Amino acid sequence: MADARSIILHEYPSSPFSEKVRLALRLKNLAYARVEIPMIMPRPDLMPLTGGYRRTPVMQIGADVYCDSAIILREIEARYPLYTLKLPGHEGLAQMVAGWADSRWFQSSVAVIFGHMGDTVPEAFIKDREQLSGRPFNIEAMKAVAPMMKDQWRARLMLVEERLAGGKGAGSGNYLIGAKAGLVDVHAYMNVWWMKQAVPEFADACLENAPLTAAWYYRLAEVEGQEPETITSGDALAIAKDAAPRLVAATTRNEPQEFSPGERVAVAPDDYGQVWVEGELVHADSQRIILRLFTPQAETIHVHFPRAGFLVRRA
Repeated sequence: MADARSIILHEYPSSPFSEKVRLALRLKNLAYARVEIPMIMPRPDLMPLTGGYRRTPVMQIGADVYCDSAIILREIEARYPLYTLKLPGHEGLAQMVAGWADSRWFQSSVAVIFGHMGDTVPEAFIKDREQLSGRPFNIEAMKAVAPMMKDQWRARLMLVEERLAGGKGAGSGNYLIGAKAGLVDVHAYMNVWWMKQAVPEFADACLENAPLTAAWYYRLAEVEGQEPETITSGDALAIAKDAAPRLVAATTRNEPQEFSPGERVAVAPDDYGQVWVEGELVHADSQRIILRLFTPQAETIHVHFPRAGFLVRRA
């Protein structure tokens, strides 16, 4: 049974960013529990853990909560270094690839997938995503632009093919950086996986002309890990309430905005889902910021965010 030592992943099956984390957990053969959250709001048991942050996935270990796949993967690698995903050559580069895969490639995936789904998208989902993004979720516009976005999606896929071909020519292995799967592979895999789930005929047509990428994708897709335990959102909330956050040095050394531990600050993504989470600053460095929050449902928790892709201001 899951407890304060367990990895708890708050996610839903079709979430591409959750699949990144699920793949990493499979590669590392780690046990974990999952809470299946609704695809759209409300999420009444999750919001007390995140302070209002509403993107998917969220990872919880006891009373420490990790928002965004970037900080989730960083924490998993730090806590569970074997099997390592931060292989030689992946350092730093993995997050650079993530910035590309999570933005430009992901946006072309969104247009192709929702342009294809068209009128089958529920109105409640459209309204939820408009609230999340702060702009219209225009299905008709996506349908109109989808043919051009298919071109864009294929062009980005073929960059993966070029990298794999270069590695094969140099005798360096069947993954993007060498002979073993690492963080660069995890980040690049996401959009291919999502397209294969949503518009498989288009994905397959593209992969026909990218045989190395097809083989790479299927190798990763076939990785087996431990079957997760499923728990309820109430179980996860109770685990947080009965736990205490992990001790961390209260430091903000060399912060450009000169934040100090104990200040009230707010954190939000810099692109969409810009809900500002306010809390007491515990720790900040170039790659992570930690806020202390108190809610009646979870009591004292530490909420962790990555720095790249997130804005911080005084509250």
